[in-house]
Order: sequence, then structure tokens, then C-alpha cells
Amino acid sequence: MKAAVYRGPGDLRVEDVPVPDIGRGELLVRVASCGVCGTDLKKIEKGLVPPPRIFGHEIAGRVAAVGADVQGFREGDAVVVHHHIPCRACFYCRAGAYAQCETYKKNGTTAGFEPAGGGFAEYVRALPWIVSGGTIRVPDGVRAEEAAFVEPVNTCLKAVRKAGVGPGQTVLVVGQGPIGSMLMQLSRWAGARTIVSDRFPDRLELAKRLGASVVLDAAGDVVSEARAQTDGRGVDVALLAATGQPPFQQAVDATRAGGKIVPFAATSPGERVEVDLGALSASEKDLVSSYSASVDVQDLAAQLVFSREVRVAELITHRFALADAPEAVALASRPGPGVMKVMLEMPGA
Repeated sequence: MKAAVYRGPGDLRVEDVPVPDIGRGELLVRVASCGVCGTDLKKIEKGLVPPPRIFGHEIAGRVAAVGADVQGFREGDAVVVHHHIPCRACFYCRAGAYAQCETYKKNGTTAGFEPAGGGFAEYVRALPWIVSGGTIRVPDGVRAEEAAFVEPVNTCLKAVRKAGVGPGQTVLVVGQGPIGSMLMQLSRWAGARTIVSDRFPDRLELAKRLGASVVLDAAGDVVSEARAQTDGRGVDVALLAATGQPPFQQAVDATRAGGKIVPFAATSPGERVEVDLGALSASEKDLVSSYSASVDVQDLAAQLVFSREVRVAELITHRFALADAPEAVALASRPGPGVMKVMLEMPGA
């Protein structure tokens, strides 16, 4: 089969690799659609993990083969497969910190080499704990490219829940790329009024269509406008879908005393900002971290995607064949006007 193989920092090559063999309790899934995610981009660009690997973890496809003892799935089923599922029994799972569970940290989907997601390939193997706890059947009428958003919507829903977003609140989402859009839509779904900022007009236009209450040019005075929208207080929650000092400072300054700031986009070591701890403490603002997905919201995230309560199809701007995976990754790595979600599509899958 064909696969996009990571061979070193900035080096992605489409190669022939063996179709994975499956064992007891496992599934072989023919990939139909896989999103190009920012965390994979960071690993490829910065060489954060040793090669070779096959990345891609926003996976939707159809069951191609079923291992012995698998219950509930059969060949031809349309499915979404998560790549991380916790043990649900360790200290961290009992505390609800699933992303810190050692089982969760083991990647459970692979197209070969060290397991790393595997969605940038024609077929992916789902290991037993993923089959039993992280594989979701996709209903008729939902396209594979929509279903592939179940995992990223899960991560965003987890962050919105951790931030305590709810009715009567005002939320600022800094950045309106695909993640920022999902954070905005989920905050709105949770009952909050949403303010968004971005530097690209087309993203602000999309945010307005998707229900944002107020859209602001990031180059303007976002802090003053956010305060003006909240009787001078500032927003209850700021969700950061952008990295760097200016977006972070914008979020901190726009948040009211006693509010919450979630630096959601910072997911790899070395992403640093300066923090005035005295000012933060005196105003009792909370920095709330959130990383990866949660089994607690797994079914709800799928329902929100499948029902189109979170509109993900409108986020897709570019579709590439697997043979053009390097070009897809290059485009996704340099977002600009007209570029939102980049997908790899497998025709005929």
C-alpha cells in the first residue's frame, strides 16, 4: 500500500509499505479521510520524534478485516478510530487526567513502524484497546471527511468543559483556524456569547457565518473591544487557538478578574511566553491547561459532529490525494488567507 512516511525533520515521502497484519481483537481499517493536524505538523517540522513513522490520527474509514474475538464490528462498517484510549483504572484515570495515563500515551493505531497514528496511509491497524474503547460506528449520511473531525472536536470539547464554559458567559477565542472555529462553536453550543479574533478577514467572515457574536481584527484593540462588550470587566474565559506572546497577552488582558485563560494551542516543548505572575495572582485569573481527548466526552463529541451541531464540513478548504501528502503538509504548515482545514482523501475507500 501507499503511505506518507516521516523520514526526518521536514522530510515526508510517499512510499510503498506492507499492509499491516492484524491479530486477535484487532481491526484493519481502510482509510477514507484523514485530517492534517497541527500536532503532526510540529512533529514533522521540528523532528520531535525519531523516524520512521506514519502520522495521521484524525481517521475515518471502513473496516476491511476483523480479527478473532472482535465483537460489534464487521467488514464494511464505516468507523472513526481514536489513536489514544486510557486504561480507566490507574491513578491518573481515577483522577480524570486520562492524557497522563501510560496506556493512553501508547499510540493504538498504526500503518507500520513505531505506532504514530497511521492515517496517512491506505490502511491502518487498530489495536485491541482501541477497538474495544475507541472505535465508533459512523451513521449513514455522514461523510468520512466530516467523521474524521470526531477526535479534534473531542479535544476542543474537553477544553471547553475544563474551562467551565456555560450559559451567561462571554468567551474570547483568539485565532479562528480550524481549532479556533471548533472552540468557538462549542462555546456557543455550551450557551456562551462568543467573541473571536483573527488576522485573516476570510476567517472572521466564516466565524460570523458559524455563529460568532462579535468578530475582531487581531491587529486592532481586541482587549478594549472585549471589555466594551462586557461592561468593562473583560471576558469570563479566553481560549487560545494561537501561540506566541502577543496572542497570549491579548487573552490575559482581555480576561476579567477571576476568569480563566486556556493556552490550548501550545502542545509541544519550547513554546514559551512571559507571564506577570504578580498581576495574574492579584487578579485571581486561572491558567487552565487542556491536552488531547477525553473518553468522558467521546460519545458526545461524535454526536455533535454526526448531527452537524458543530459544523465541520465548512472548515475544509483543501483536499489532497495521498500521493500529494508532502504538498498537503507543506500547505497546512503555512496557513494563510483561504487555508483552513487540509484533508487527505483516499478515492474509492
